[in-house]
Amino acid sequence: MGFLSKVFGGRKRVDPHDLWAEDQEQLDALAARGGDPTAPRESEFFVSFTSDVKAKAAADELRSQRVNHELVEPSHDIPEWMLFVRAYRTPLVPDFLRERVDLCEDIASRYGGEYEGWAGLLTDKEKGL
Repeated sequence: MGFLSKVFGGRKRVDPHDLWAEDQEQLDALAARGGDPTAPRESEFFVSFTSDVKAKAAADELRSQRVNHELVEPSHDIPEWMLFVRAYRTPLVPDFLRERVDLCEDIASRYGGEYEGWAGLLTDKEKGL
C-alpha cells in the first residue's frame, strides 16, 4: 500500500464504472439479488449532520442545484439531522452512482456532515411483481 493510500484510508476507484471499491461491492450485491444496475430504479443517498444550521445550508445548496432531497429533523433515538438525496427512474450505471456519491461526499465535507452511503431499491420486475 502506497503513502497516499495510507493517508486516504486505502480507498480506490475500480473498473468498469470508476466507482469506489465499496460502492462497486454494493452494486455487485444488488446484482446478486437479481437487480440490473442499468435498469431505471429508485435510489437514496444518506448524509447526516449534527447541526441544523449545517444541514439546512447543505439542503439549500441541493435545492439550488435542483437535486431531489428531503431534510429530516432528529427524532426518537436518532440525534442527527438526515439529508436523504433521492432519485427516481434513474439507472445507477454507467455514471449516475459515481456522480451522486461524489456529490454527497462533497456536500458532507463542505458542510460538516458525514456521508453514510446509498441504497438502490429493486424494481417491481426484479421483485417478481
